[in-house]
Amino acid sequence: MTRNTEPGTGTSLKVLVLARHFPPAISGGARRPYMWVKGFQSVGADVFVVAPELPDDVVGIAVEHPNPDPTTVLPRTKGLRDIAREWLLWPDPDVRWVQRAWRLAIETCPFQPDLIFTTSPPESIHVSGAPLKAHWPSAKWAIDARDHWLIRAFRPERRKPVRRMLETRIAPRILREVDAVFAVNEAISEEYRGFQPNALHAVVPHFLHAVKQVHAFPDETIDIVHTGSFILSDPDVRIDPLLDIFADIARETPQLVLNLVGRLRDDETARVEGFGLGDQVRIHGTVPLEQSLAMQRGADALAVIAAPNSAVPPGKMAEYRSSGRPVIPFGSGAWLGKIDDDTRTAGERLRALTRGETLAVHDQIAPATPEEIAGRALQTLFPDAGLFDRD
Repeated sequence: MTRNTEPGTGTSLKVLVLARHFPPAISGGARRPYMWVKGFQSVGADVFVVAPELPDDVVGIAVEHPNPDPTTVLPRTKGLRDIAREWLLWPDPDVRWVQRAWRLAIETCPFQPDLIFTTSPPESIHVSGAPLKAHWPSAKWAIDARDHWLIRAFRPERRKPVRRMLETRIAPRILREVDAVFAVNEAISEEYRGFQPNALHAVVPHFLHAVKQVHAFPDETIDIVHTGSFILSDPDVRIDPLLDIFADIARETPQLVLNLVGRLRDDETARVEGFGLGDQVRIHGTVPLEQSLAMQRGADALAVIAAPNSAVPPGKMAEYRSSGRPVIPFGSGAWLGKIDDDTRTAGERLRALTRGETLAVHDQIAPATPEEIAGRALQTLFPDAGLFDRD
């Protein structure tokens, strides 16, 4: 357990944030908790964060977690202990860390919070809301949800009918004290509205602070960039549709390069190496936020892939659409129709790029900034706080 420096004397509200996944050197929607915190800070709030790891620019306490990052090794055969953890620790095994975290939050938070903010996944993070509100009864509790709880559950045990039935009853009990729910899309918002209809519900798409840096790729290469993980982000996403199409075209076009920015599971790394494309597929691993965004802005095109059963594109599209670069979607599913109106396949678009054709940038959107999103949220929750009544 480590603690960053004390917060300053803010002129506005005080916010306590609990997050199981927090560091900013990850991609897409997984950076959302960090963006919330930077937004709260930018509008003058004092913020104290409880998470497994903390960057230097965030005040709070780091509560050690035995597995801070998803493992890159292949899943092993489950033993009795693994099965017991899945079925005895509800809503997920991370609840043990959450219980330690909220107790340490009570012990170490240097102020009485006006707002308790829990951000999922995992959904067990919201177990902390009720005890924290009991300790600080004047505080409001808001949650941020970027994944479904049950509708398209990422945890395999939640896909079992008995587990789904039981958690349908457990979720409303966990969320009974929540005041507001901010969800990344309407489908997730609707699910949480079913759990707690009396709370304030709002859809808050992914947001991002403005970035102007552009990564300089070599002039002689045609660079495709994919940021974020595949199966480590969504168990239904596979890297294969991207690699299969890229490999066929790359063998004909030596200057074509695929840059994979983010964590890969070991079998995904082996899959990349198995194509024998050498330096035409470059695995950059996890990089800082600014570098990831700069690489997006410097790419010739960006690659995106989602689960076949997903109704919406992945969260990284908020970053992609702010980059001004064309996006090539790989794979299948209803989400493809929400990328753009180009009817060509991924392979056809990629071949067009290798011929020197310019791909259109469809539906370019500058996402809201953290200051705008956090400011609106706080203004909605605390309309009388005078948050913006300053020079």
